[in-house]
Amino acid sequence: MAIIKFNTMELGIYDTDVVVSAITQTSTSNGKPMVKITLSDGEDSITAIQFDTTKNDLAYIGVEEGITALIRLEITEYKGSKSYKIVNINPVKLPEDELKQLIKLPPEDPAKLANDIIMLIKQSSGRAYDMTTIDVPEDDFSLTALSVRIIKSRLADFTKSSAAKAMHHNIYGGLVYHTFRMIKAAYAMCEVYTLLNRELLVCGTALHDIGKLIEMKTTDTGIATYTDMGNLFGHPLLGIEMIDHEVWNKNQANGGRSYNPEQIAMIKHMLASHHGQPEWGAIRVPSTPEAMVLHELDMIDSRMYMFEENFKDMPSGSSSDPIFGIAGDGKAVIYKNSFSDYE
Repeated sequence: MAIIKFNTMELGIYDTDVVVSAITQTSTSNGKPMVKITLSDGEDSITAIQFDTTKNDLAYIGVEEGITALIRLEITEYKGSKSYKIVNINPVKLPEDELKQLIKLPPEDPAKLANDIIMLIKQSSGRAYDMTTIDVPEDDFSLTALSVRIIKSRLADFTKSSAAKAMHHNIYGGLVYHTFRMIKAAYAMCEVYTLLNRELLVCGTALHDIGKLIEMKTTDTGIATYTDMGNLFGHPLLGIEMIDHEVWNKNQANGGRSYNPEQIAMIKHMLASHHGQPEWGAIRVPSTPEAMVLHELDMIDSRMYMFEENFKDMPSGSSSDPIFGIAGDGKAVIYKNSFSDYE
């Protein structure tokens, strides 16, 4: 089945393969069941309606978030805009070459980004490390070694994971892309603000979202869903537990002597406070310069990603509709000027 991209579709009926990104149960005005299904073609997403259907009906035939499906899509016009209705949908297993066309990826290879992150962690201390391997010496109990070991222990998940279910970096490899850009920005911040401890800032940045590997499950198509642990605790606490687990293991193996307790406290504080404010999910507000900078870098990168994604569909010299999340928890209009090269 040839993939037909949404941006090439006119009014009519189309058969194409898609990724099912989200399913929402709802009902019509007269109380009949229907579902709203968000579909992705690897470049764009649309929301289509399937009438007289429930999530349980879809689950019975194997249609759930994250799978690839063959759909028959009917496009009509409603109040001047395109309206999408699913006539039929069935799960489908695609060959690798076709699957790749449906997966949205970062602009750089996620596996390379993961390797680059480990190398940047190693460089952050200024100490001499073997840069031909992702390993660290067994007797090294620095923040660098802690961070490399935790990432290496979950490297495949770290490479594949989305950074979010929605909002920003919600793609296959989104977590490594988000983390890599923040680490590069952290290096630049240390050049300007020499008060900052570069190793602490880089390692805290590398691990700030590591709990998302437990908080969420990411499919091979890049669709993230929350786990029970994620719903109960959230990624800051889960990330802190991952650090505690690594410290406990090394203490057990070394008679209680491994990592520096103050350094561990500082990096755990960074994870606890990286959301900035309690109403945004922070366990504590930032109390160190590295924790404060981490929070700001997180905000910058998430917002810049949202600008980048929205600018793709905006003509130069135009304003957007209000976008949720680009200004704190509220909505804001963004403007794409006509004199800059945003390509």
